[in-house]
Amino acid sequence: MKELDIYQAVWKKYLPVIAMKIKESQRKNESVSFSLYKPEFQVASKRKKISFEFDLEMRDSRVLNNSSIPPIAKDLSETLRQNLAMKQQIGIGYFKFSMNSDFILTIQVEPAIVEAV
Repeated sequence: MKELDIYQAVWKKYLPVIAMKIKESQRKNESVSFSLYKPEFQVASKRKKISFEFDLEMRDSRVLNNSSIPPIAKDLSETLRQNLAMKQQIGIGYFKFSMNSDFILTIQVEPAIVEAV
C-alpha cells in the first residue's frame, strides 16, 4: 500500500459523520468540530514520529493547497472525491478541513457565490 493510500480506509469510516458535519456547518453558517479516534490513524501510519496536523482547503472539489499538505490530508481529499455523494456535496463552494494534534477535525464551509447574469 502506498503511503498516500494508507489513511483512506480510516477516512471512509468517517464519511457519514463528515457529511453530517458539512451539512451542519452549512446550516449554521459556522465551523463545526468533532473528535477522531487517534489510534486508528497511528495504526494505519505504522510510523512512530509523524504529525497528523493539517489544513486542507478545497473549492469546487479541487484542492487549493495541494503542494503543502501531508498524506493524511491528501487521502481525505481523495476519499471525499471518490465517494459520489460526498463529491456532489463538496462540488460547489469553499471547504476547509483542519485537524489539530488532539485529533479534532474542524470543518468550515463557505457557500458558493452565485453571480447574477
